[in-house]
Amino acid sequence: MARTAFDHPQTVAAYRRLVRRRQLWLAGFVVASIALLLGGEELSVTDRAIPLFATMLLTAPVLVLMAALALIYTPRTARILRTYPWRAYPCRYPRRGQRRDFAMAVTVAPGREVLLHTTPYRCNLEHKLNAQPDTIWFAGDPEGGGVASPVGGHYPVRAVRTPMRDGQRPPLPPADALAESAGLARDGRYLRYWF
Repeated sequence: MARTAFDHPQTVAAYRRLVRRRQLWLAGFVVASIALLLGGEELSVTDRAIPLFATMLLTAPVLVLMAALALIYTPRTARILRTYPWRAYPCRYPRRGQRRDFAMAVTVAPGREVLLHTTPYRCNLEHKLNAQPDTIWFAGDPEGGGVASPVGGHYPVRAVRTPMRDGQRPPLPPADALAESAGLARDGRYLRYWF
């Protein structure tokens, strides 16, 4: 029987850390939002503080929502790790223009690359305790996404496919039963989840 990525003790511990990290993010944003609301009423508001206070008041619900969605969809990462084994792929980290958007070009077959990016938060796997930055561990289907980690499985993050050029997505082949059991596909078609 093939081992899954969740059979690695390092991956299980890393997944627990991921859940804990997202719980802390959510708690931090909720506490900061409540403190902002309570503190804002007590402060004497100057003309210069009003735009800052309004901006923080408008962004707080968005940050709380993002953190909540990331935590809610964390079990999808566990489902993928329980379904697929880790596979090592050569990869590189291309830059797009002057900015770095943390994309990974993963070589899934000779002469064939798939561009992935981490989600919901951008994460630079090249520098996350990565002794071999030219290799990435991936659990999932490169066509439909999955979970990526530096070699060793100690920092799993959700990774989804991104367009190679000009926002165009290549046509996807039909999904297999393994992708459906991992939640990456439904009715033979890959799903395009952000989380």
